[in-house]
Amino acid sequence: MSGGPLSKQRSEAAKKGGIALGGWGVTLLALLFSHSAFLVIVGIGISVWLTWSWFSYRAKWGMRF
Repeated sequence: MSGGPLSKQRSEAAKKGGIALGGWGVTLLALLFSHSAFLVIVGIGISVWLTWSWFSYRAKWGMRF
């Protein structure tokens, strides 16, 4: 194994983290350009869920930050 232990899990965590970060970015763009409270609230909810999913995955596998 050249990737070391947990290499698959680390790459999966990186993907989840990138998606969560993208969710926050889209929410910020919705806040700046759409001025729609509904879109911003939905975006925040989805982004929180994605961030929690990323955090839980890392915690489940015992990964440090």
